[in-house]
Amino acid sequence: MKNAAKQWRYRMIGAAVALLGIIVLTTYLLTPANAEERTNVQSPSANKAQLANSEVYTAYIDGMRVEDGKLMLTVDKIGWYQGEEADAIFKQRNPDAGMDEAPDGYYIVNDNKEQEQVEVKADANVLMQLYDRDGTVQGADIQWNEPVSLTKFESLYGDKRMLDLSVFPYHLTIQDGKVIKIVQQYIP
Repeated sequence: MKNAAKQWRYRMIGAAVALLGIIVLTTYLLTPANAEERTNVQSPSANKAQLANSEVYTAYIDGMRVEDGKLMLTVDKIGWYQGEEADAIFKQRNPDAGMDEAPDGYYIVNDNKEQEQVEVKADANVLMQLYDRDGTVQGADIQWNEPVSLTKFESLYGDKRMLDLSVFPYHLTIQDGKVIKIVQQYIP
């Protein structure tokens, strides 16, 4: 009887260790390698750390067109906030909401809907989180910071059949007056 109890205990310990291993492995495999970059997106307060000749801001891309062979974006700058900063601004701006936290952990402020035109450098980097890859719902899944060419981004932006990319904010890195990096911000 003692031997059976001992075997049962070892099996339970083995099962617990195996389950823990599966949880750790699954967490590792499903966590993007750059999760820190994704959760630490640039907010207005982080812009100060940028180089003197570049800036990062968040904006909606309201349109794009080619003008004299250059891609031009029509952008509407917004305030993008996450975490505690989002919660504080949410509470300040919505004191009667009956909520203590910003929904979904982020908050967008767009008090000034002025648009401006910015030129995109021909070799700008584009990182997407969610887009229509093949015309199916299954093909529009999340792939964190997936690089796409600027030409592909233009094509995706214009195709609104499955997913309208203009509803997402984008973090734009501007250097010497031109966009050098476009990062789509995923919003749930």
